[in-house]
Amino acid sequence: MQTDWAKTYTVHLSPDFSVELPLLDIGDGFSIYSFDMTGEARWNREAAAQLKKKLEGYEFDGFVTVQTKSCGLCQAICTEFGHDRYLELRKSRKPFMIDPVGVEVTSITTHGKQELWIGREKYERFRGKKLCFLDDVVSTGGTISAAMELTKKIGVEISVVACALLEGEKRTEYQGIPVVSLDWIPLPGFIK
Repeated sequence: MQTDWAKTYTVHLSPDFSVELPLLDIGDGFSIYSFDMTGEARWNREAAAQLKKKLEGYEFDGFVTVQTKSCGLCQAICTEFGHDRYLELRKSRKPFMIDPVGVEVTSITTHGKQELWIGREKYERFRGKKLCFLDDVVSTGGTISAAMELTKKIGVEISVVACALLEGEKRTEYQGIPVVSLDWIPLPGFIK
């Protein structure tokens, strides 16, 4: 087990734009290189422009993401593609949701059980469509699995996964679905 991890790790969101990520203990001695795109308009614009290029040739009708960390990226990529809407899966059931549908999800950056929810008023227009699942970081695949389960329940197919960064395992597919990314970060995990 490696114990001498660098205090920072540099990733590239485009050939001319890099970001330095700090090594953080997120609890119980489990460490990650922290990548938080919220509030980072330029990061999101750079990543969206590069992901648009990488998504050429894939067939999909729009985007689906999970609130909150990927929403800026989803807004930016929708602008790149000229889309007016995207499907945002929420992390809690809201009283304004009509006929809500939900699933449980396990993520390495969230302690305890997490849920994803969506109301019919949001998903109805996407029913029968193929969507690109968009995320900031793909690590273990727990969030993708939950999104796939939820979208299947509402009649939506995920045909490709796009993310700014892969973490840990380098992959080009997840359960038979293509995965495109901009860069990779190691997953230090438990450091003694």
